[in-house]
Amino acid sequence: MKLNRTLGWLLVATATVGAGAAVAAVSTTATPAATTAATAPAPGGKHWHHRHGGMLVGVMLRATRQLNLTSEQETTIMGILSTARAQHQATAGSASVDMMTLANPGDPNYATALANAKSAAATRLQSQVELQSQIYNVLTADQKAKLPQVLADMKTKAEARRAAWQQQHGAAATGAAGSN
Repeated sequence: MKLNRTLGWLLVATATVGAGAAVAAVSTTATPAATTAATAPAPGGKHWHHRHGGMLVGVMLRATRQLNLTSEQETTIMGILSTARAQHQATAGSASVDMMTLANPGDPNYATALANAKSAAATRLQSQVELQSQIYNVLTADQKAKLPQVLADMKTKAEARRAAWQQQHGAAATGAAGSN
């Protein structure tokens, strides 16, 4: 449990730093003006974050659906995702994590497996931040200005869903949380 918490904080810290760097990089580059055309949301489903490389990229893609992207922007983003997917598939087999060794802290190879898992997580997060930055660079200045409000609205809706779920499942969730 402590490892999960530590990795979670590592991911949050790295995402924060990466997002700051992405905003700084984007503020120095000019973006072309684009027309605003209403487009249909991209196909997906409940498991959007599994299809597009991670939670950071998934949240960004969900937000872009509300920014009225042009067809050119959508094509560019799909190309970015396709390239990233190909790169991921090319490197996926080389950085596998030995979960059976990680499950046994008494294993003599535990420290090495843990270091490999941390490295793989950091690499995965870095690639997600870079991918998110590339998608962000496709947006127009107006869309970039609207993005924080769209993300805030998404967060508010998620918190409302979470509160409703906790209200409906309150006794079971409270009992389970108290046993940790």
